[in-house]
Amino acid sequence: MDWRSHVFIGAILGFAIFYLLDETIFALMMLTAFTGLCALVPDLDHDSSKGRQWLDFAFVGFAFMTVYGSACGTGICLPALDGMGTMLVTFLAMAGVYFLFFRFFKPRHRGITHTLVACIAFGVLLYFMTGRMLALAGLVGYASHLIADNELKFI
Repeated sequence: MDWRSHVFIGAILGFAIFYLLDETIFALMMLTAFTGLCALVPDLDHDSSKGRQWLDFAFVGFAFMTVYGSACGTGICLPALDGMGTMLVTFLAMAGVYFLFFRFFKPRHRGITHTLVACIAFGVLLYFMTGRMLALAGLVGYASHLIADNELKFI
């Protein structure tokens, strides 16, 4: 299945679930888009996939926002210059681990990334990093990819 189909299926499922959960229109749009993007995550193990290209770019933005958000709290701020050094190191560490993992420990295509264990691990990781709603969106998107590929294996 191609990346467009995965994004479409994930986004439709995300829209349906978050519509039923009675989210605001802005939250519904953001969660639907995030669910569609997360439907591409299982293909991170494939170098030439569109999902890998998009997710490499998206991860850099996500790492920046996570680091900036954790340094600034919930409001918008301009951290002190000494805080910028810490933020830069944390950002580079997150991005470095991500890229080194896929450079040296890249799993085979449709291997561990296409399992229910990886799906659940992804949802749990998102829960601890972002909270309940984005974790649910990520879990739905990831699971939609596995269902669409007919790859519902435990390990």
